[in-house]
Amino acid sequence: MWSNLVDIWPFGFEYVRKEAFWFFLVIPLIIAWYIYQQRSNFTRINFSSNRNFAKKKVNWIALMRHVNLALFVIGVSYFILALARPHSPVDIDDYKKKNIEGIDIVISMDVSQSMLAEDLKPNRLEAAKEVAKSFIEDRPTDRIGLVLYEAEAYTQSPMTTDHEILLEQLEKVQTGMVTPGTAIGLGLITAVNRLRESDAKSKVIILMTDGLNNSGDIQPMEAAEIAKEMGVTVYTIGVGQDGAAPMPVFGGLNMNVPVEIDEELLTDIAIMTGGKYYRAKNKTELKHIYEDIDQLEKSKVKVLDFKVNPPEKYYGFLVFGLLLIVGYKVIDHTLLKHIP
Repeated sequence: MWSNLVDIWPFGFEYVRKEAFWFFLVIPLIIAWYIYQQRSNFTRINFSSNRNFAKKKVNWIALMRHVNLALFVIGVSYFILALARPHSPVDIDDYKKKNIEGIDIVISMDVSQSMLAEDLKPNRLEAAKEVAKSFIEDRPTDRIGLVLYEAEAYTQSPMTTDHEILLEQLEKVQTGMVTPGTAIGLGLITAVNRLRESDAKSKVIILMTDGLNNSGDIQPMEAAEIAKEMGVTVYTIGVGQDGAAPMPVFGGLNMNVPVEIDEELLTDIAIMTGGKYYRAKNKTELKHIYEDIDQLEKSKVKVLDFKVNPPEKYYGFLVFGLLLIVGYKVIDHTLLKHIP
């Protein structure tokens, strides 16, 4: 506590209760009342010549009143800042680092044309986005990235703890952004590259596809070998029901297309990297899969309650504000004391 008494410079802090700043609206009222009081106490003097006033003397009493008002206003301001509960961003970061051991995760999602099939409602792609959104929201301490692939792979979002931006990028995901096809190897190796600079103790890739590997220069098992060497765990998900699935075509018509998932390949990738293969035949199963992965890859929290509670910094603000108010009262009852 005592070390925090010197932290009275109001800039560079994060304020937890920003609604307290509304109290600053009282400051103009205080100043307006002071001006009104000064004018009402001013006595007019009529004179015919100003030659005796050539040398204007400093009115130290009036100046002291202005200074005393400034002390009072600053004191009130510091009380308001204390109410807003200032915290140091450095303390918040240090607290998180000390108490949370996060996991770096990359979601690698197949966005080929077949992801528009409607065996998952409303379709595979939208169901995958919705379930991934819930997964991201439930892991606030982890860095998460997003890789998309068809015949080519690209990073939609690098790994970040700013999940608001990540969710915005997830919402923009659609099919047809690159060459049609399904390059599972490229989707996996691109996700692995996103984790190359990671210093997290746990590195995870969630690889989702609804088809066969038919594109790309990198074979899926080659990418899996690299993932294994880097200590990356890969969880694979095959999306789609058995048999055939309804698929929209031109003119608003639907046609049934065969569901072809290389489950053997996805299983081998998962086993090689210490992960697990899942099959999602509907949206509910996909949701349960993400919940299972969520349980398998839990961030390590050293405290029972994760609510960020770094050292409070309002003590210095409160004491400084109190000293200014006391100083204001002392000056008002000594140097500025007047007989009515």
